Amino acid sequence: MELLAPWPDAEVVACDLLNPLAAAVTSTPEKIAPPLIVVERVGGGDDGITDRARIEVSILAATRRESWRLAREAQQLVLAASGEMVGGVLVDYAATESDPAQRDYENPDLRLVMAVYRLEFRRP
Repeated sequence: MELLAPWPDAEVVACDLLNPLAAAVTSTPEKIAPPLIVVERVGGGDDGITDRARIEVSILAATRRESWRLAREAQQLVLAASGEMVGGVLVDYAATESDPAQRDYENPDLRLVMAVYRLEFRRP
């Protein structure tokens, strides 16, 4: 039996896509230097050909205005990724699954806006 190549790492693809806006990471560091974008795969599935990753994007910034500005810009970057190469990976399709929304955060000096997107791609 021949093993198939794995799908691209959806979190790394999302970080590559969002890094132009602010530092994008796959886990929240102990010390946060805002603005910061935290990317986490929160599910999805595949049909054997296409991986459909659900990606949660958390924007942390010092002010509400900045967190919302970055969240809106991040959404537009994600939506524009359909049919584009991102970090050497062809994104077949990108969509918003849950619009940006403000969430409470444990640090009162930071504002958090979160959204969930779907990124689809095939094996390399």
